[in-house]
Amino acid sequence: MKSRSTRLWRCVFVFSALATASPNAAGEYRTTEVESLRITIDSEWGGRIAPGYLPIRFEITNVGEARVIEIVGQNSRYFRGTRVGPAGGSDVRQAVRLTPGDRVRLTMPVPVYADNESIRLEIREDGRTIERFNFVSYQSRVPFSDASVLIVADPATAFGKTAPDWRRANPPTTTLTAPGGRALAGAPRDFILEPARLPENWLGYTSLRAVMVGSGEWKILSEAQKTALLSWTASGGDLLFVDGGLDLLFPPGQAPRDPGPGQPVRGYGFGRIHLVPSATVAGVGLDGVLRGADAAQDPDWALPVNRSSDWGTIAGRGFRLLIPGIDGVPARAYLLMLIAFSVLIGPANYWLLWRRRRQTLMVLTVPVISAAFILLLGGYVLAGEGLGVHGRAVSFTMLDQVRKQASTRLSASLYAAGMTPWGGLRFGRETAMFPLGTDGLGTRERFSLDLTEAQGFTDGIIEARSPTNFDQIVTRSARERLSFTREADGRISVVNGLGVTVNALLYRVGGQDYRLDGPLVSGGKGTLQPGARAALDVVPFDVPLSVRYRHLVEHQPEGSYLAVLEHSPFWDPGVDRLEERGSYHFVIGWPEGQP
Repeated sequence: MKSRSTRLWRCVFVFSALATASPNAAGEYRTTEVESLRITIDSEWGGRIAPGYLPIRFEITNVGEARVIEIVGQNSRYFRGTRVGPAGGSDVRQAVRLTPGDRVRLTMPVPVYADNESIRLEIREDGRTIERFNFVSYQSRVPFSDASVLIVADPATAFGKTAPDWRRANPPTTTLTAPGGRALAGAPRDFILEPARLPENWLGYTSLRAVMVGSGEWKILSEAQKTALLSWTASGGDLLFVDGGLDLLFPPGQAPRDPGPGQPVRGYGFGRIHLVPSATVAGVGLDGVLRGADAAQDPDWALPVNRSSDWGTIAGRGFRLLIPGIDGVPARAYLLMLIAFSVLIGPANYWLLWRRRRQTLMVLTVPVISAAFILLLGGYVLAGEGLGVHGRAVSFTMLDQVRKQASTRLSASLYAAGMTPWGGLRFGRETAMFPLGTDGLGTRERFSLDLTEAQGFTDGIIEARSPTNFDQIVTRSARERLSFTREADGRISVVNGLGVTVNALLYRVGGQDYRLDGPLVSGGKGTLQPGARAALDVVPFDVPLSVRYRHLVEHQPEGSYLAVLEHSPFWDPGVDRLEERGSYHFVIGWPEGQP
């Protein structure tokens, strides 16, 4: 069985490697007409991608009657090394309601995180398949530096004519050859898409190393495409903007603050905008540009997510973050109760009835003892763990109060005690969710994802009495804020408009440090005191990546505030009534805009 599994894995690996030999991208791009529908599928994307999402784009035109169709995808995952072979997969669906004459453009973000992913999509109506598309396969979970770069190029522009020559080749360790003898090692690692083919959802970009776009191409993009690219950048991406300035990227008043002349890099949320002249790319090559981008980034908060120093780490007992008071399934207690039940319902029950010569009563005593055992076990679980979901999260939010934008990155562990939450986990369309499983490599269970209304992981991600681990990134509009006012006597007051209690607050302005002594409730007003606080008072040792937070406390940027929140208004745990234990929510805010 093992050798058969290994052969299957090798066949899929070769197939996916051949698929990535395309000089542009892996995937399928074609148009078909079936039963009054005109359907264009565009699954072409980088052949070598990092853990994240694969964006599959559709354009559907309905020339018939009103109808509801379903786009259904079946995904198989394959791992190398200790997890060699197939490991579950996912079922992804999205219902689309069409009226006569409708022309709908949509992007389905499919989670990918195994070494190889193979996906098949089809269109269904009333339970029957009306169109089936080809399998598409991708090399995923590659090191971030190896992941493909998307080059947005229009063949009609000067940038579009030169950009194909800038693509990097596949690593020289690639030894397989494509049909016709072309070596995969010489095939381009990066890929080109015309502006019209870009996704309108930012999640798909999470699987890429970077995105390069020319100033002419930027003007062609729709507002939805521009918003998607900027949301991805704010979430940690590297946007390489060739021969253009910030005035083209942003509407008036929305651009990052200018850090000074001669600075080609701008911070934007967790990401970076790199203003790159085409002459520089031609001179040092795309590899050289990316090396410069690496030097300007903080890998712990950059995309792809596997750049982080703690990506996929597990603290213990299957939890990424240990939840206080939760030790996982109490296997020893369950075993002892099972042994006691076996002895009581079998030998002890028979012996007592035999002594009384009433063995026929076993038809009554066996179900009674079984019912009592079920009540005992249920009572033990209820008394020890309850029926809710316990969780712990560590989050970091960048809040730009001028742009009214918040970018949040977090790690979370959940534990559903008595039963699996009804409906599983549910997140917004603009939330990137990375399931890590219990070993940090990703869940091996098959899960279902419904994209019709939001991202609904209906099963396979969170299970009763089992650790659930995931990382999450979300960039959204935010009206939450802290308002600072310098009073007539020179003191600085603050009003809490974040919607939650602030447990600690540091503010740096005019080269001076100020602190808040004591919590500040939502809507409350407090007065800041001159002076800083010790980093350990703000960031305990047991906080993951605590060194990074303490560095911010010790080197707080000018014009920013640092706040530790009781709960985070920027985090959606995906379940109702989560009981948080030991969470830590850190915010860096910019009242005058991020520099």
